[in-house]
Amino acid sequence: MEEHNFFVTYNIDPLAFDRCGLKWETLKEISDNYDTIKTELDFVGKQVLEQILKTPHVHSINYRIKEEEHLIEKIIRKTIQNPSRKIDQNNYKLEITDLTGIRALHLFKEDWIHIHDFIKNNWDFKEQPVAYVRNGDSTRIVDYYRENNCKVLEHPYGYRSVHYVLKTNYNNTEYFVEIQVRTIFEEAWGEIDHAIRYPYHADKELLFRLSSILNRIAGSADELGTYIRYLKSQTEITEYEYSNKINSKNTIIENLKNQIDALEIANDEKSKITETLVQLEKEPISDRGQVKEFPWLDTFMKTPLFKNISSKIEEITNSEQFKPIDVSEDDLKIMQNAQSELFKLLQEPDKLKALFSDKHVSKLLENLGNND
Repeated sequence: MEEHNFFVTYNIDPLAFDRCGLKWETLKEISDNYDTIKTELDFVGKQVLEQILKTPHVHSINYRIKEEEHLIEKIIRKTIQNPSRKIDQNNYKLEITDLTGIRALHLFKEDWIHIHDFIKNNWDFKEQPVAYVRNGDSTRIVDYYRENNCKVLEHPYGYRSVHYVLKTNYNNTEYFVEIQVRTIFEEAWGEIDHAIRYPYHADKELLFRLSSILNRIAGSADELGTYIRYLKSQTEITEYEYSNKINSKNTIIENLKNQIDALEIANDEKSKITETLVQLEKEPISDRGQVKEFPWLDTFMKTPLFKNISSKIEEITNSEQFKPIDVSEDDLKIMQNAQSELFKLLQEPDKLKALFSDKHVSKLLENLGNND
């Protein structure tokens, strides 16, 4: 592309270009050299692509080799921002680290840590990974990234993403591959913002404000997705653990009752012992298993959206759909009778001691203790 047309297309100030010291001839040399290595860059990038697709936490992948014009445009902007930075055909592969770029997209914010660990365990980094955050993100999120050895930066345009620059080698030549990890919602906002505003219309105030609103909506969608997953996980853990423990407990109790019935002791003594099993049946199950870490919930729980959702959940749980479970009269009578017999048995310690010395009872109680 001719120089003047290039500046018009990419909204570059010709005076700023002249002041930064770059020469159009130098950029043409870079472009020509870059054209000779694109095949190797593509090979290296696809190797990384195939590897990262092995982690199930990656939902989808975007992949590209940087176009020549975008490379030249980026070099111009970086040099205008910092005129002391000299980029030429000998060092541009070291200075521009996203010649090969991959975007690994995931559904839920908390899936990032699994992708991060996979990348960390399979490649060496050219530099410390950078986690871009938005103004207003909670300190817990910032600390979470830092605890996982990321450099945290507030992005000027407000998008969230974690960037990695990987070292690769092909034909004894070192190449870099940039991986950007973000959610699908973050990717959607970023693509819209880039198409409409960034970087060629970055100074348009109205576009900036509208894009910021859309950014916040995308962020809320991510947070709401995490909250829905959190509620689902809590429900599944509670139901699974409770069901397993109740079933296990009831099985042991039933076996113990059958063994007691088979003992050669008086029926009234058997009834007294049964009360201990009734008490065991009444004990609550409190262990709900381990809970995953959801650091992105902190910010969400402070929003009006979360407060409205919480209010609705409370309304549902207090409705007719969540009636308390009633104990039948027959079950209540059995419990009362068993309690009465237990108190009688406790007044005869010799008989109680003899019963628990029985090897069958001792074995059953030992199993009961191991499964409680």
